[in-house]
Amino acid sequence: MTDQIGFFDAIYTQRAIRHLKPDPVPRETIERLIRAGTKAPSGGNSQGWKFIVITDPETKSAIAEYYLQAWEMAYGNQNPSPPNIQSHVRSSADYLARNMADMPVLLMACIHHDGSPSTITRGSSIYPAVQNILLAARALGLGSAITTLHKRYEKEIKDLLGIPDNVETAALLPIGFIQEGYKYGPTRRAPVSEVTYWEKWDES
Repeated sequence: MTDQIGFFDAIYTQRAIRHLKPDPVPRETIERLIRAGTKAPSGGNSQGWKFIVITDPETKSAIAEYYLQAWEMAYGNQNPSPPNIQSHVRSSADYLARNMADMPVLLMACIHHDGSPSTITRGSSIYPAVQNILLAARALGLGSAITTLHKRYEKEIKDLLGIPDNVETAALLPIGFIQEGYKYGPTRRAPVSEVTYWEKWDES
């Protein structure tokens, strides 16, 4: 593993890697990823994040079962009109859904809250930390991906992991060494000119 990679190289090549080896990831490496996450900004510097590192086979299998059910509801045969996603992305995501239990590490990112309804602004205090972790994984040559499908079974997952009522799960990140034949970017994205307006909406 190496973290000798340029800042913009990491950003421009980081993408979802879902084909991971079953080899264990050293504890100190996982702690390094989480440390990178804790350097992210959060609202009022509240730092309300918590991370659950899951390596126990039984727990992973239980999460994987919920996850596969969620995948089938959202994208599988149970959904008569699944969202239109690119075939290679669908194939990769389907692989993850059917092999989640074999991922060496599942990292559950969580955020404390005050009991109010979940909103997009709550995510502003946890998703920057998640992105830091994804970039740190890229720098260290590890594969990872952000997924939230498990939230269809939020209550069941929280009960399984003993997560208290005033904490919400925000993302599930499988983490591991990358299988042969898979690699990071470069990624293809719409050009800046197509996603940017100046001063007002729909004005170039």
